Amino acid sequence: MNLALPDWVPWWVPLVLLLPALLYGLAFLFMPFSVIGLKSRLESIEGRLDEIQADIRMLAARGLETGPAPSDYDDLYAPPPVAPRPRERDREPTIVRPPIPPPAHAMYDDDLPDDRPPPPPHTRPVRRTEAPPPPRQEPRAEPRLNWPR
Repeated sequence: MNLALPDWVPWWVPLVLLLPALLYGLAFLFMPFSVIGLKSRLESIEGRLDEIQADIRMLAARGLETGPAPSDYDDLYAPPPVAPRPRERDREPTIVRPPIPPPAHAMYDDDLPDDRPPPPPHTRPVRRTEAPPPPRQEPRAEPRLNWPR
């Protein structure tokens, strides 16, 4: 990296600036880890690792001991008992489809609906001539601003 300084700077200024930076870097290089705090952290992690390894050894040794007899899967997880099924003739019949509705002439009796004649061919649809009903005026929910004073 080329450090460009103006020509009017004396030769000793870069040395004055470089010397503290070198001393700062050397201080970090030669500083022991205990000053930064890494040594104590590494020792605590090493202690935890020793404890975990001891626990694993203890569990492995306990696993080799003879324990209770191994159990069968069917003994532990037996299927639930099945309720006895009712006999075919004792059961109520199940309806598979919905009931059939009555025919149309039975529903209307003598008041058959009026069928409109179809419109003549090649006619355009026409809008209704009567005006739509006026919209309902509901009472206002917000307060009025022009009340009597």
